[in-house]
Amino acid sequence: MARVAGTLGVEEDAAALYLQLLALPAPTDRNVRTWNGWQAPRHQKAAGVLVERGLVAEDKRPRAGRKVFLPGEWIHAKKPYQPMEAWKAELIGLRRSYNRRLENPLPLPTRTLPELFAHAWALVEKGQGPA
Repeated sequence: MARVAGTLGVEEDAAALYLQLLALPAPTDRNVRTWNGWQAPRHQKAAGVLVERGLVAEDKRPRAGRKVFLPGEWIHAKKPYQPMEAWKAELIGLRRSYNRRLENPLPLPTRTLPELFAHAWALVEKGQGPA
């Protein structure tokens, strides 16, 4: 976390949120607050820093359950799938059908959360992150 925070020039809360947005399939506002034990003001502050840095954009998207998004293509999905950034879908092993919707059931995890965060961050450092 400290490495991500230092590289981005942000506090650890913003770095944590960025990693969650990069790597987790459903980082809804509610989920992030539950996972991190945050109240709304702390979450909003972390998100605001990421928006100011241009790392994420504020937007409204159907069924997303959040207000900030990684740059790049957005994949719409029918229930039970969660819509998400295209970059992230490939990272967590999801495939898209011909109409660019998610098609396969959620795969079983092949990495622990720390490994998933580290892999996502390594891709960002290599210039292969969301764009």
